[in-house]
Amino acid sequence: MKMHRIQHLSTTLAPALLSLTLALATWGATNTIAADFSSTVTFELGEGEFFPGDSITIQRVSGTSPTIRTGETYCVEGTYTLASNEKADLALFATTTSKGSTPTDASQIMRIEKGTGTFRLVKTMREEGYLHVSFYPVPAGSSFGGIYFGQGEWVLHHKGWSYLDTHPRAQDYLATGNPTGGPASLTGPNQALLEYLGEPVPPPANMDAVYSKDGLIKAVQTAARNAGIPLKRIEIDDSEFPFLVGIICKEGDYPKLTEQLRKLDGYEYNGGVSSSTRIAINLVPYRAFPLALGERISHRTGVREQVLQNKLTRLD
Repeated sequence: MKMHRIQHLSTTLAPALLSLTLALATWGATNTIAADFSSTVTFELGEGEFFPGDSITIQRVSGTSPTIRTGETYCVEGTYTLASNEKADLALFATTTSKGSTPTDASQIMRIEKGTGTFRLVKTMREEGYLHVSFYPVPAGSSFGGIYFGQGEWVLHHKGWSYLDTHPRAQDYLATGNPTGGPASLTGPNQALLEYLGEPVPPPANMDAVYSKDGLIKAVQTAARNAGIPLKRIEIDDSEFPFLVGIICKEGDYPKLTEQLRKLDGYEYNGGVSSSTRIAINLVPYRAFPLALGERISHRTGVREQVLQNKLTRLD
C-alpha cells in the first residue's frame, strides 16, 4: 500500500471530513458479514476525545489480513458508554483527505441507546485513511466524540481540533453535563452508569512512589526534557487511583512528548484524551492496579481523563 504522511488536518477540513451522516452515506452491497476474520490485527490507539460520561473502548481488531491496508476487511469489537445523548449512531469510519464520498456499508454503523453496551463494526478499507470509532447524533450531524486507532503512520495522534470547539451544543454539555441544561437524575440510565463506574478507588497503601503526584510530575518533566520541549503546565488528578496526568504544551510539541512518554521506564502510555495542546492521560501500568479492581479502574479512568481534559481546556 502506498503510504502518504499527513502532517496535520486543518481546523476547517477536519469537521467536514468527520461530518458523515446516514443521509449522505452511499450504501453499497457487501459480503463483509461473511468475511474471514481469522487474522488478529495489532493496533495502536490514537487521539480520543469525548463529552463527559461518554467513552469508547476498542478491545479487539481482527480482519482478512493482519496488516491494515486497502482492499482488506476488518472487524472492530469493544464497549461503549453513551451518557450525553438519549441515542446515537456508533460508526467505524476512516478520515481521509480525498474529496467525495466512499461507499458505506450497514455493518459500519449501529444505532445505540443511552447506557453501556458492546459493539461489533465491520469495514472494508476502500481508501487510505485514519480509522476511528465515533459517536454521531441522530438523525444526522457532526461527530461528538470518538477514538482513533490503526498501525504505523496511519494512526492519528493529533487531529488539530476539538469536538468541544466545533460542536454547536458543546457548551451546554460542558456546563451541565447533559444537553438539556436541567439537573441530572441519579435514577434510570444515570443510575446504571453509576453502577457501571463503581466507587472511587483509593490509592493502595503500598503504592510505588513513582506513581505518586511527585513521581508522575518528575516523569513528565523527564519526558519533556528528553523531547527538548517546554511544558506550559502539568496538572495531577490525585482524587483516586491511578493518579492522572494533565499536560498543556505548545502547538506541535504533542507528538514529540508522547514519543518520549512511551520510553519511560516503569510507566505505560496508551493514549488518552487530547487536543493539539492538551492531553489527559494515565501513565500507571495495569500491573500496578490492586488485585480485583482493574475492571473498575478501567471503567472510571476514561471518564476521569475527559473531566481532566475539560479542566485543561479552561486553563489553557
